[in-house]
Amino acid sequence: MMSISEINEILVENLEIDLEWLKEEFEILLDSKIGNHTEIDKKITNDILDYFLENTDVEGNIVLFSFLDEVVENIEKKYSILLK
Repeated sequence: MMSISEINEILVENLEIDLEWLKEEFEILLDSKIGNHTEIDKKITNDILDYFLENTDVEGNIVLFSFLDEVVENIEKKYSILLK
């Protein structure tokens, strides 16, 4: 049987993989278009971030929540022009 710390470690590793995907997705879609973003880019950016946040469960785990919050904050700073 796994301990709570082992479960948390697995959850953190999985979240790291998901967050790395999220960062790469934004880079692929948007970094080559700096300054030339369309309304479609804005919609896609917001849709991806909304979907990711709605489907990432970190409830009750402060470590996961803090990690997610930090990455999302960095994305929001980098792509502030495109986010709501």
